Amino acid sequence: MSDLHEDFQATVENIAQDAREIERIEAAKAKLDPADPEARSLSARAEELADQLHHKTLAELDLTETAAES
Repeated sequence: MSDLHEDFQATVENIAQDAREIERIEAAKAKLDPADPEARSLSARAEELADQLHHKTLAELDLTETAAES
């Protein structure tokens, strides 16, 4: 397996893991009152993960473009 393929697979798995974590956070928030401090904390964590996801998906796109050029 090429380094490019390994990097792509690792990125895919990492993105999926972050998405599952966001799903768990959202499920937990759904049980809370919006005024609950825990809701704010969970929202902040979800925002952090979403920002990381954005950067990871850009990297993933770059890997697919690099692979297409090969």
